[in-house]
Amino acid sequence: MGPRRTHRKSRNGCPECKSRRLKCDERYPCTNCAKHAIHCSYVGPTEGHIATPASSISPAAQPQPQPKPGFQAQVYSNTSPQAMSTIPGYNEESIWGLTSADIALDSEDRWDILEALPNAPGTSEKNIDDWGLDLELMHHYCTVTCNTMSIREDARHVWRVIIPMEGYSNKYLMHGLLAVAALHKAYLYSNQRTKYIKAAAQHLAVGLKEFRELVASPVDPENWQPVFLFASMISVHLSVVPLRLGADKWPDPIFNMVELFSSIKGFQAIMKPFLRSLRKTQLAPLVNSIFLEDEMFIPSPSVVSQSLLPPGMWEQIDKLQKFLEGYQFPNSNPATSPILTTPEYRGPLEDYKVAIDFFKVAARQIELAGPHVETGMVYMWAYPLSKRIHNDMKSYQPAALVLLAHYCVLLKLVESYWYISDLGCALLEDIESHMHADFRDWLEWPRRWVFGKSSRRS
Repeated sequence: MGPRRTHRKSRNGCPECKSRRLKCDERYPCTNCAKHAIHCSYVGPTEGHIATPASSISPAAQPQPQPKPGFQAQVYSNTSPQAMSTIPGYNEESIWGLTSADIALDSEDRWDILEALPNAPGTSEKNIDDWGLDLELMHHYCTVTCNTMSIREDARHVWRVIIPMEGYSNKYLMHGLLAVAALHKAYLYSNQRTKYIKAAAQHLAVGLKEFRELVASPVDPENWQPVFLFASMISVHLSVVPLRLGADKWPDPIFNMVELFSSIKGFQAIMKPFLRSLRKTQLAPLVNSIFLEDEMFIPSPSVVSQSLLPPGMWEQIDKLQKFLEGYQFPNSNPATSPILTTPEYRGPLEDYKVAIDFFKVAARQIELAGPHVETGMVYMWAYPLSKRIHNDMKSYQPAALVLLAHYCVLLKLVESYWYISDLGCALLEDIESHMHADFRDWLEWPRRWVFGKSSRRS
């Protein structure tokens, strides 16, 4: 009888193989997952990073969703790990680290919504004994959370009835719903916060797994409505960074806000072909509660008189527009930047003009709403912001910070929503700390309406 064949026992296989009771070859992606087109979350010791429930998958180890057969995809690579490390607030070891899979999409903007999504390896497997907690979360969502997502009763009906019904046949949406309910309970019950934050992370991780695979290919008429709803829930998760981290403060408000802007812009890019159809579906109240101009061609003076906009808002916007028109943007001299002379080039001033125009649109919606301001009216400003403006904000360019400081005034108007809370205050404090001394006077007006005084906060 020959010698016994030696073999190596290991417990380092990927969670997907473990759940299916298959032997994992510990490659990335492993053979079993690649064969069955399954999202593989294996991170081996050769990556130099051991995954824990409180860490993010390293950029080099992110899984790549597989596009549908026949889809001719363009692949856009994310920023290199070396470049990412220079971005303020980026920490690969934290659960807020950016995910950076190379996602196959038809435009670069389409995957911005994925770029900022939290990823928590180790939380993707749900314990089957958690069904009791899931029932608790579902009950809380249908009786409490759904009523906090909007002021208008028709929109609340969508959150309370339509979304759970959509979740019956779209598991990722149901997980998104339960994740939002868990976050809300974590917000309400500080003595049980850890339990609910963990539940939220677990449900989000499971929901994201299927969602990433869906949006890796173009969204189609059969799935765009649940995709729209899940993407809306992602905005909630990105708005409660301190809550998800179990922290008292935002780690880096400006950088975190830009991530939120990027996800909203990517969300708009994904849904653009279907936005016109929204008003013809059962989801219509969600968009009707944000874009009011079509409903109010002749605005009521009594409603406008009850507007929550600060006095002098429109005059301040005009001043802000003149400031940007006279601002000397870096590298905006055609003599030193030949590319500026090409017809197709869109310079920084054009980007900022678009931002101001849409700021006016957002302010107009808020004015028409009277005291009934929805968060979507404030977040809609993110739609047209270019990557140049995103980068200017992250690099603390004065023009971008002045613009962002005025946006804090709009955020202040919706601070009563639990998932917004003190975001406007935290953001303006961060802007103050990074603003060049020559431009601090432009923060006086935002300070007055966000902090209630003109002097710098202590």
